[in-house]
Amino acid sequence: MAIRTVIVDDEKPSREEIKLFLKRFPNFELSGEFDNAFDALSFMVSTTVDVAFFDINMPGFDGIRLAEVLKGTENSPVIVFVTAYSEHAVKAFEVDAVDYILKPIDEGRFVKTLAKISSKVKGKTPPNLNFVVCEFQGELILLKPEDVQYFYVEKGKLFVRKKSESLPVKGMNLQNAEKRFVSQNFFRINKEYIINLSKVSKIIPWFKGKYLIQMENGDKLPLSPHHQKEFRDRFRF
Repeated sequence: MAIRTVIVDDEKPSREEIKLFLKRFPNFELSGEFDNAFDALSFMVSTTVDVAFFDINMPGFDGIRLAEVLKGTENSPVIVFVTAYSEHAVKAFEVDAVDYILKPIDEGRFVKTLAKISSKVKGKTPPNLNFVVCEFQGELILLKPEDVQYFYVEKGKLFVRKKSESLPVKGMNLQNAEKRFVSQNFFRINKEYIINLSKVSKIIPWFKGKYLIQMENGDKLPLSPHHQKEFRDRFRF
């Protein structure tokens, strides 16, 4: 079984060093590498990842915080910290890291870590994570799809509407959102909006045979004529 692996480190030489070691162990499959925690989290909540190698000191959003956020999700990956600083070891194990490796990496030490990882991953239920990753005041917010009223685009950027608040979405555009959530009862009503069908409260006749869709939070959104037949079929009216 391939062990799906992610590397998160803002320094490219460090990422290359880890990749070089991993190449000697073909059962470890590199699924992605990232130079910041924001992009890494967006990837990991929508993709199956078995193990993640994190640096700790990264600008904006450090490895410890990233691990804390993942720890609060179902089936988070096995985490290994690879860092030049030893003073964070206690915090690392508080977030259930399987190991803590100091830079520069000693090959023998790294091999022992891979053995620990293999033992942890063996028999582990594959993650089934599917969150919407948003950013608010420098923090990452994980929303469950069932808490989303709708997605919308404004000035080329994707946002999510949750009750009365709007949050910018990280790592997705409207097309990505449609593909990821169409199987979870989301429906595209026009070029700029994808709604959660379970949050529809009213279907309001408009002019010239058109309709407005009212969501549970009171927002009214226009249904495009191009999507009207499929929408009517879904609600059988």
